[in-house]
Amino acid sequence: MQRAEFETKLNRSCLHIYKEAHYEEDYQMPMLRQNRLDGILEVEGCEMDGRARYTYEISGLTSMKTMYENTSIKKREIEAVIARILEVTDTLQRYMLDPNCLVLKPEYIFHKEGQWFFCYFPGMEEDLCKIFHELTEYFVKMLDYEDTEGIFLAYELHKATLQEHYDLELIMKEYKGRESERKKLIMDKPKPARAKRENKGTIRRIPAPPDEDEKEEFSYGSHGNIFSVTDEEEPKSEQSRFTYGKSEELYSANMICEEKTGGWWKSWRKAANGIRRKRWGSWDDLILETDGQEEES
Repeated sequence: MQRAEFETKLNRSCLHIYKEAHYEEDYQMPMLRQNRLDGILEVEGCEMDGRARYTYEISGLTSMKTMYENTSIKKREIEAVIARILEVTDTLQRYMLDPNCLVLKPEYIFHKEGQWFFCYFPGMEEDLCKIFHELTEYFVKMLDYEDTEGIFLAYELHKATLQEHYDLELIMKEYKGRESERKKLIMDKPKPARAKRENKGTIRRIPAPPDEDEKEEFSYGSHGNIFSVTDEEEPKSEQSRFTYGKSEELYSANMICEEKTGGWWKSWRKAANGIRRKRWGSWDDLILETDGQEEES
């Protein structure tokens, strides 16, 4: 394609595309004037300084290049562009116009209100398959790499259009088939069981092995601090283990204190008995507040 330039006035914006040849009209320009083709920008032709000039009305439109200067392109947007290209090429063929005359450079593809619009440049000497492949290179560069399906689509398009001749509609159908297979695999994949969060301040009671004292574990919910109350006469190797799994029984702190077995009192009583049995040395003169209570009971 030849040189192009933009012209902006107070009430109008235009794109001029030049061709290094004298301006000549065949059936294409009258066909474009007499028929308003959806997706094709209005065009006027004339000769300027010995060259053919084609002028396109772009007031209120935004080029693809400008749209994605500061943002990435996503799968749904790529699909919208391709769907529009397929629709426009079909329209051109119905009006006996050459699809190879479509301009598919990002700076000359325009957008307005959710629709894409293209320039039809009569006498264009490039192959549509080749220039569309160049457009797929632009898609790859401007991809949103957090959009997984967008990555699949852009790379499949780029790879498939490396061939000299290809069917874009068939490429999209094959992509849709593979996309459905990927979604099915994701849906069929078993989901991991969700761990239940424990309530704050709950106690897990773990059954002790035969001939061993009962062990109690305490969990402090989302705070991540887990403490175990053990009898001090137990060896270090028998300390309570930390677990985050589902407990067999849950007791609130109030329930533990009200138990006839003593709850918290039980552990302190064992510690006191250990002292009186002199497991920690000679403490003959130590007087406990519980001594009198035991005698009364």
